[in-house]
Amino acid sequence: MIVVAIIGVLAVMAIPSFMKSRRTARVNAVANDLRVFGDALNMYAMEHGGFPDDAHISPPFPAGSGVDEYIKVSKWSATTPLGGNYNWEGPDSYPYAGIAIFGSTAPADRWVELDELIDDGDIITGSFRQTPNGRYTYVIEE
Repeated sequence: MIVVAIIGVLAVMAIPSFMKSRRTARVNAVANDLRVFGDALNMYAMEHGGFPDDAHISPPFPAGSGVDEYIKVSKWSATTPLGGNYNWEGPDSYPYAGIAIFGSTAPADRWVELDELIDDGDIITGSFRQTPNGRYTYVIEE
């Protein structure tokens, strides 16, 4: 009986730490994805003279744009670790070129954590911010 009680106490102490580690891993995974996608899109822009047009969520990029040579589309199209999907917001439709996260249900504190990893910790300013359309967006170029 004492052994069961000890295991219960240890579990109560370990579960919050495990949950925090899991949350941090998800935020880190999204930050890494955004950096990798941003680098690939910058390389695309250098080689093609500009960023691709906005594809309005599906397909992820305009047909025939050649972005699939730079970005693994299956990784882009998968659900993000924070829920929702990555969405290219091209400069033909927005005043910036950026990678938004569309349809995520993650709480606001996750976005602040992500902003602290990528940028300045202020979700209103910097390269990672909440844009006027309400999406959290990694802005590559304005």
